[in-house]
Amino acid sequence: MTVGVRYRMHLLSVKPSFRPKLGFLSALDNGNQLRSRRRTVAEEKAVATIASTRPPAGSRRTKLWKRVKKTYAAYFFVTPAALLITMFSYVAIFFSLYISFHEWDIITNIRNFNGVENYTRAFTDSLVRTSFGNTLYYVVGIVPSITIGSLILAVMGNQIHKGRAIFRTIYFIPTITPGVVTSMLWIWVFEPTGIMNRVLQLVGIAGPNWLFNRATAMPAIIIMTLWGAVGYYMIIFMAGLADIPDVFYDAAKVDGANRWQTFWYVTLPLLSNSLIFVVVTLTISAFQMFTQVFIMTRGGPSHATQTVQLTIYQQGFQFLEIGYASAISWILFAVIFCFAALQLKLFVSREIY
Repeated sequence: MTVGVRYRMHLLSVKPSFRPKLGFLSALDNGNQLRSRRRTVAEEKAVATIASTRPPAGSRRTKLWKRVKKTYAAYFFVTPAALLITMFSYVAIFFSLYISFHEWDIITNIRNFNGVENYTRAFTDSLVRTSFGNTLYYVVGIVPSITIGSLILAVMGNQIHKGRAIFRTIYFIPTITPGVVTSMLWIWVFEPTGIMNRVLQLVGIAGPNWLFNRATAMPAIIIMTLWGAVGYYMIIFMAGLADIPDVFYDAAKVDGANRWQTFWYVTLPLLSNSLIFVVVTLTISAFQMFTQVFIMTRGGPSHATQTVQLTIYQQGFQFLEIGYASAISWILFAVIFCFAALQLKLFVSREIY
């Protein structure tokens, strides 16, 4: 409703003597129409301006092609790696899920679909249950020991000012040593007449036959893994310690905190992100342990060191039951996923340091 219409309705409600002349109303209506016409013209000009500044479809395609031409070298170098990852990782992963529902033999042409029979067999197989139990035992032994050991070494190394590079190198060398070489070395260390038993003899302890005793075989592998992996995670913790500003330690000194209180209330909270990364990645790698038991014990004695990865290898490449081995692999993936998700849910800090 325009102003002129509202004003005319108001005039009809008052006395005739107070009504102004109709010429005023006509002028008011003409002014409103002129303003609305001006607004319409202005809107049309604005739309025409926007349409003229918008680039045509062909121009947009030309700009996109120019952008691609500028970065084609990057796509050229990335494509081979992307194809290899897609072929040997993503395609292989989904193909293993497909064959886990089949009776799949790599020698014969047996490709029979058997549904969830491989998974049912895995859940009822005593060897699979034993391998999962041994793997869990290994994870429980490895994750806390390496986390605590590497954290202690990182704190010690962070306090060293002269010779810090030598300290890092000494503990990091086992990490870059191939796992097969390390395993062969520790077979010699754990022999009945090896270095380990000789050291125990110095303190009057008769050492066992480490790798051929059910009670000591898995602890021996844990000791060997601890020696080989603690240096890597020490470097991660030292990097996290280097990012902590000194102002926090200065404030703790002003408040009268001792070394333990400084570590517990300052260092450890500020290392939460590094600590979560170490625990999660260490858990994932521990569940996938294979090289040590394959070289040192082959799962013995009496399946005391039989791990899930070794079982997958034996079922797939010794007994040629690829479908069954794939089913065990996906069960292991589900277990690792649940453990990692639970750790992230429990330990991820909501605070930003």
